Amino acid sequence: MSAFPPFAVPGVEPASGTPGQGSVAYRGDQLADLPTAAAVLDRFPAELIGLAGPDETRDEHPIARADLVAQIYVSTGDGLRWGLGFDDEVGHLVQPNLGSIVEDYLENALAAQPDVGSAYHYDRESFQAETTRVLRADEMLARWLDAILIAHRGYAQQLGRALPY
Repeated sequence: MSAFPPFAVPGVEPASGTPGQGSVAYRGDQLADLPTAAAVLDRFPAELIGLAGPDETRDEHPIARADLVAQIYVSTGDGLRWGLGFDDEVGHLVQPNLGSIVEDYLENALAAQPDVGSAYHYDRESFQAETTRVLRADEMLARWLDAILIAHRGYAQQLGRALPY
């Protein structure tokens, strides 16, 4: 086995783990400038609006694109099975309060991504995905980012909230 498995990103040290020796994890900000992820980020506004759910006040919680990528991660041990997650603040972008909206926009958007065979939302801020081919971490991050943007728009529409982007 080579020192760098095909899912590792050459020249980028994982936030945890060692390529070729088990699972590794990357934060989004480590990979956001790579072409695959950057192409998706170019579709994001500089600042997104996190929306409170319909049972809460209609406060808006802005989150800058740079803060968003610092709060998401991807992890894998083989480039086919992925752990994906985010910090609390990102939740205001992509998911309603428990029980307020039945559809899981983020799980659905992730499952619909190219090369993603299945997706499972197993905890509030944690997902698993299996891909149909080995992806590098930056490629999986691009799919994760795209799913986040799609889910954000779907969530806002379901809440009847207009986004300026």
